[in-house]
Amino acid sequence: MATFPQRFRIEGSNLDASFNRHLVQSLHQPEFWGYSSWLDIVTKYRRTRLGLIWILVPVAVFVGAIGSVYSRIMGHDPAFYIPYLAIGFTVWRFMVQCTNESASILRGHKSFIMDGRTRLTDYVLRSIAKAFFYFMCAVLVIVGALIWSPDMHWPRIFTLALTFPIIVLNMAWWSTCVAVIGSRHADIGEMINTALRFGMLLTPILWVGDRFEAGSAFWWAVHINPAYHLINFVRAPILGQAIDPITIAYLAILSICGWLTAIWLYRRYARFVPLWI
Repeated sequence: MATFPQRFRIEGSNLDASFNRHLVQSLHQPEFWGYSSWLDIVTKYRRTRLGLIWILVPVAVFVGAIGSVYSRIMGHDPAFYIPYLAIGFTVWRFMVQCTNESASILRGHKSFIMDGRTRLTDYVLRSIAKAFFYFMCAVLVIVGALIWSPDMHWPRIFTLALTFPIIVLNMAWWSTCVAVIGSRHADIGEMINTALRFGMLLTPILWVGDRFEAGSAFWWAVHINPAYHLINFVRAPILGQAIDPITIAYLAILSICGWLTAIWLYRRYARFVPLWI
């Protein structure tokens, strides 16, 4: 039986290893994906006058400008709507960055893979880590919105320590699937990017999702959207609301099915990635 050349193998890992094994190895060796993702960000803003402050500016401007305008257009109290928008947009931005980065992450690291670093989970975690650094900086915008609003209590931001790991858990399996498929089909990145532009309009970020009558067509359209449940899982506790049991059940099923899919996809197709890229 034909086998891959020795240069497509690295110590402690090979293309025939399981997804779980590769992931555990990557988590125990964060030097590559953790440091390199942070270095990318620092290098990008090093020559600018504001430096890393530029990470905050787009989010702050979007939340401040859109929040002020849309709260009046939609008839919402700005004290509620601006924190609502800040949380939703920041979490959505994290998910979009994970997805877009993952779509081309393996092709972008072709030289590393061809040189023998075939533990693909390193690159998947790199895309998530980079988005995570952006998210942690943008959390300051959420804190600012909560402090500004007289109706909110900013210490609720610490509920992120309990809820955000669920977002990361789901982004891990999703990014793995996107990365493997993206290595085979270069068009997948453009397709996903186009879909995400419409996805933001269809997800309760700019508008409030509980405005529809339960059981109506619009209610179902909201509740079959995985992005809604992921965002609401984080947003509800910060706003002082209880998490909908439907959201908890939905995310439990999504996580189990997603991880089973990622494990199968990685085990079946990861070995072909060096050939595809």
